[in-house]
Amino acid sequence: MKIDSINIIGREKVSQPIYRYVKPTDYYKDVLGEVSPTEAAMINEVYTLEMKAGEYSSFYNTTSDVAGFVVEFSGKLVGFDISEINRAWDMLYRLSLPLGRSGVLMHTLSAINIMMYDIYSKCLGVPAYKIMGGTTRKHIRAYASHLHPTDFKDLQDEAREYVSQGYKTMKMRFISGPSDINGIEKNIELVKAIREAVGYDIELAGDAWMSWNYNFALKMVKKLERYDIAWIEEPLMPDDFEAMKMLSWKTGIPISEGEHHYHIYDFKRLLDAGIRILQPDAVWTGGITPMKKITALAETYGAIVVPHTGNVYNLHVIGSEPESVTPVAEFLTKYREWMEQHMEGTPFPKNGYFTLSDKPGFGLEYKL
Repeated sequence: MKIDSINIIGREKVSQPIYRYVKPTDYYKDVLGEVSPTEAAMINEVYTLEMKAGEYSSFYNTTSDVAGFVVEFSGKLVGFDISEINRAWDMLYRLSLPLGRSGVLMHTLSAINIMMYDIYSKCLGVPAYKIMGGTTRKHIRAYASHLHPTDFKDLQDEAREYVSQGYKTMKMRFISGPSDINGIEKNIELVKAIREAVGYDIELAGDAWMSWNYNFALKMVKKLERYDIAWIEEPLMPDDFEAMKMLSWKTGIPISEGEHHYHIYDFKRLLDAGIRILQPDAVWTGGITPMKKITALAETYGAIVVPHTGNVYNLHVIGSEPESVTPVAEFLTKYREWMEQHMEGTPFPKNGYFTLSDKPGFGLEYKL
């Protein structure tokens, strides 16, 4: 079955509350002000794509820039057999080299790759994880991800609520970086508040979202070690591999990276820098094809892969790999507006665990 077309079929603005958290642009709050997570990630509109192959369709939500590049590349794909997923990926990767090997271009390859996986598995009448090797477990452990800095009581109530819902791991957002002279103390106060609420039987991770530098991060990890932090996510700029290596040597707290890294080469650099928790995202890093390679690479280094966001595409990858390599999935408990525009069938955890659907493809349906 051949790819017939890829088109933009929908467009919708995204609006969400402003949640406080540390950002790499905090040095420029006087210019940019406080922005929502989608605004910070430059996701102001959601575009819906449709790939058609014979009687089958796949729908995919993305940004305007990515949608434009997908349509631009679509002419090169018409006539490709829907099963030629790796061939299409490699051709587009090589074709796009002059334009860039990260960012929007890799998001574009992600969109095309995921839609091809979706339609091919629909043609076969099986869920996508079946053509990735089948599942390794019936259920995938989830961790609750939000805990944006708020009033301490509200923050503690939110953490307790996650415990009552069956989560054994949760992730908070730090509030400050080097641009705030009192940043270390502010971050520690948040961690203390959550630990007072849930104790030490619950794993607690923290997200710094590319906002710290080496000196600030080193001071932070020394202060945080007493609070038994499960990992610190993206403390450094994504290309500062040398600082990652130095920081990993200086602390017993695992450092995680990968949300803003692409294809296997970036992840080889991360592993060589001592990172042992990788966090790629199928919708950003290039799709399912490089995700499978990244998990294999991680296994050779004794690392684990904890993908960024618990979107359904990441869940199928997680479920198709050994639990020793992909032990847990992130669940964004809030600000999901950019993920689920008109999509039905998105998995939600129950009692702290995801269960994958056995519907063909990724199990999503597009509804207006």
